Amino acid sequence: MGLFSKESPMDTNYLGVDIGGSSIKMVELTNNNGRAQLVTYGFLERSLKGGSAKLIDDTDKTAELIKQVLKKSKVLTKRAVTALPAPAVFSSIISLSEISKKDLSSPKKVTAAVEWEAKKVLPLPLEEMILDWKVIGDDKALKENKGETIKNLQVLLTGAAKEVVQKYIEIFKKAGLDLISLETEAFALARSLVGKDKSTVILVDIGAVNTDISVIENSIPLLNRSVSVGGLGITKRITETLNVSIEQGEQFKRDLAGNTEVLGEGETLPELIQRPVQAIVDEIEYTINFYLEQPDNKDKKIERIVLSGGTANLFNLPQYFTDKVGVRTFIGNPWARVIYPEELKPVLEEVGPRLATALGLAMRDIE
Repeated sequence: MGLFSKESPMDTNYLGVDIGGSSIKMVELTNNNGRAQLVTYGFLERSLKGGSAKLIDDTDKTAELIKQVLKKSKVLTKRAVTALPAPAVFSSIISLSEISKKDLSSPKKVTAAVEWEAKKVLPLPLEEMILDWKVIGDDKALKENKGETIKNLQVLLTGAAKEVVQKYIEIFKKAGLDLISLETEAFALARSLVGKDKSTVILVDIGAVNTDISVIENSIPLLNRSVSVGGLGITKRITETLNVSIEQGEQFKRDLAGNTEVLGEGETLPELIQRPVQAIVDEIEYTINFYLEQPDNKDKKIERIVLSGGTANLFNLPQYFTDKVGVRTFIGNPWARVIYPEELKPVLEEVGPRLATALGLAMRDIE
């Protein structure tokens, strides 16, 4: 799903660019007979002294940083796909009370019906937003429907303010890239970490400033929530407790990946960082309960939780989430369906969680 898309030339390479709160990550893929193949990747992380100010708020600076990563990574293509952060995106499931099968095959007529219903739920006037939509349901079941019309057709509506979208267009123009599509982080993550798996999965993307939580069913994000806790908040907790610099706190956090000596008896995660992580656990539990309490979801089951983002590699975090939430938790592997040199496997596995969104974006027009 893309909030806008443009016709592309025959170039088979695609660049996924993920602009985070304090970092820029990009992955270039090529289409190898219908499979994604790695061309190059790169990322840049801003000094944590910058606090919580977002890169997207300074279009000139962000464009220059993108140019730096492009040059260092030796990116070949100019065609880029990027994503809007979860807080900037409005999403809702709406129901079209009745639509004919004939009209269902006409994007123009379905769009008109969707826009009519969208006016009832959008936070801004329709003319101030860019909308996208996707029919929810099994294509086979829709085709086998015997009637002339389909009642209560479920549609996933996604929208963003034109003002926000224009900011992204401006950044990529200044960076010398052709922005061919803009979509949501949740769809990009679902593409790279879930693929075509039809089970119900919780994706937890731990960014620098926020953690985004999505319920994915049939590869579609049906519920998205965000909590204002991320890797930077965990680092600040360490710096305040140990009275060290933010750089030292960040290094301490990274060192936890292999340091079991900091654990107390019976702990799976150091007590020092349990408090900020618990806020994420609470939001996951709320999201799961809210989803399963809906009338159509009472018999459903959450199969697993998949983590992404740089902080996903924090020591023992999957086990901590498994113990606290009661759902098996894993670090996502966005390279599972990507062709890459075998000798790069160790380093790609290490950086995979932080590149999951960029990978999913680059895969958009390949899979």
